[in-house]
Amino acid sequence: MATPKEVSEALKKMPYDIIAFYIFSMIVVAFSFYLAFDKELKTSLIPYTGWSFGNSYMFPLFFIPICLFSFNGKWINTLLFIRGFIIIMMLLDCYDGFKDWQSTTPEDYTNPNPYLRYDALTPVCTIGVPLFWAVLMLLVIGYTVVKNKRKKQQSTS
Repeated sequence: MATPKEVSEALKKMPYDIIAFYIFSMIVVAFSFYLAFDKELKTSLIPYTGWSFGNSYMFPLFFIPICLFSFNGKWINTLLFIRGFIIIMMLLDCYDGFKDWQSTTPEDYTNPNPYLRYDALTPVCTIGVPLFWAVLMLLVIGYTVVKNKRKKQQSTS
C-alpha cells in the first residue's frame, strides 16, 4: 500500500492531461450511476449518450492509480503506458460509436421509444468525446517525444 507521502509525490508529478482525463472519468461515472436512479432523466438523455454511457470510463478509474503505484520503472514509461491505454480504450469507444452510427436507419431517428431512438447529436457523445481524449493523448505523446529528442540533441552538442 502506498504511503501518503508516495501518493502526494505521484500526484505532484502527474501531467495535466491524465489528471483532466481522470477527473472527467470520475464525473462521467458518477453521473452514470446517478442515472441508474433517475429513470426520467435517463430516458431523456439516452438518445444522446447511447446505451453504454460511462462504461468505458469505469476501468481507467482503477487502472490509472494501480499503474502509478505498481510500476517500478521509469516515470516516463509509466506515463507512456497510461496514455497508450487511454488511447486504446477511447479508440475502441469511438469504434463502437461509429458502428452504432452506421447501423442506424431513418426510422431510428423518429422512434417514439427513447431507449430505441437515435439522435443526430449521439455521435458527439459516442464518437466525438472519446476521439478528443485519444487525440489529446496522442498530441501529448508526440510533444513529449519531440521534447526528449531536443533535450538529447542539446546535451550531446
